[in-house]
Amino acid sequence: MISIRQFARIARSQRRILPLLILIAAAWQSLYTFILSSSSLRELMEAYMTLMPPVFRRFLSLTGAGFSAQQFLAFGFTHPSMLFVLIFVPVAISSRFITGEIEGRSVEILALRIFPKRRLVGSAWLFTLFAHTLIFAGMMTGSMVTQQMSGLKDGLPWQDLWRIVLTGLLFFTAVNSMVTALATLFSARGRAMAWSIGFLLSAFIFDALVKVWEQADFLKPWSLFHWYQPVDVVNGKYDYGTAVILLSLLMVLPLIWALEHFEKRDI
Repeated sequence: MISIRQFARIARSQRRILPLLILIAAAWQSLYTFILSSSSLRELMEAYMTLMPPVFRRFLSLTGAGFSAQQFLAFGFTHPSMLFVLIFVPVAISSRFITGEIEGRSVEILALRIFPKRRLVGSAWLFTLFAHTLIFAGMMTGSMVTQQMSGLKDGLPWQDLWRIVLTGLLFFTAVNSMVTALATLFSARGRAMAWSIGFLLSAFIFDALVKVWEQADFLKPWSLFHWYQPVDVVNGKYDYGTAVILLSLLMVLPLIWALEHFEKRDI
């Protein structure tokens, strides 16, 4: 159950930001494809990646000593710039709007005496899913259109693009559920956003450490961001069976808890 009023309010607040993020996502992947289609830029990137220290290649999940166009394009989906855009979408929505209704004592809060409280949580979660879907659609469109226009021969096959997008959506929907669950614990936007950002940054730092520290390699499966690896998808090293089960649980269980917890809160 969702609140149409709450969903519309979030949509109005994001009417400029969301289209901008979609445009940035499309342009970002188009840039990666354009680099590969330009001989001079491609030579520069090939030389750079060949000389890259092994520790940095491990951090970027790149394998092999040479340059791979498919790995390069897949890395565009998980570059820190795009990664931060994607992981902070639920912070900007769930952490702000669930607690914002409480802080503002809005008409939605007054209506909760009649309607279930959980619909505020469901509305924020659903809009975040909608936003992530559009952003990934922008990245996929940027890749596909620019590859076709440039005639790139060693770009990402369409099936790999679909796999990257679908696993990415599953991953970030799980992140959305966890951030939404955190947001239901607080009544102040500042605290909710601070705890959500702290959780995501801690998960990112932990992932970076286990990637570059060879002795901690056994901890990789325990890292949240280990399950968003577009380069592994391209290389055929992504464990779909485990990933789908784990990410589905991380998507469903925190959301169910958030809905039930918020319903029982005295606000």
